[in-house]
Amino acid sequence: MQSEQINELAAALVAAQAEFSAVPKGTVNPFFKSKYAALPDVVNHAAPVLAKHGLSVTQAISFVALDALVLDTLTTTLLHKSGQFMQSQMLLHLPKQDPQGQGSAVTYARRYAYMSVLGLVTDDDDDGNAASRKNAPKPQAKAAPELTEGQKEVRAALIKLHPQSDDRKFFLEAQTGRTLAGLHELTEAEVSHLINALQQKEGL
Repeated sequence: MQSEQINELAAALVAAQAEFSAVPKGTVNPFFKSKYAALPDVVNHAAPVLAKHGLSVTQAISFVALDALVLDTLTTTLLHKSGQFMQSQMLLHLPKQDPQGQGSAVTYARRYAYMSVLGLVTDDDDDGNAASRKNAPKPQAKAAPELTEGQKEVRAALIKLHPQSDDRKFFLEAQTGRTLAGLHELTEAEVSHLINALQQKEGL
């Protein structure tokens, strides 16, 4: 959905995109031992450029009725000071019908919708860590916890469907409603749920 005219919005967005750089990955992902750009990183990075060009992004939670189902949605609107706008809507996939599950799903959706409407990407900057590691003493490796067959199946499906480690982290948090230190922490019920969810995602 969009306003009847978007000429001023389009011009402002083109100018803003010329100034956007890749969003730094400023948040540590303890699950995959990597960095990713969390929602606050993305918003803080984009906000000054948006303000400069008279743009803003709003995101609201709503719902749609589909046959007998009521589905939660996230509506993202790109606004221009002229009143022109562009709007998109996406479904929220809640792993659990509780506040924690909804919170994870909303955060996951907001981050991707925000970046998508502005055309933002993340960088691969490791803040010089790769160069530093060349001269640093190698830490003693610790044996990784043994995974069950179900946990291994989840790992293989995650890597296949989500090549980026931060995408895998967000998917797991949205589906389980909690932060995991490793796949070995998955319960049998969570393994079963994740396998079903990943199979459905692969079939889409």
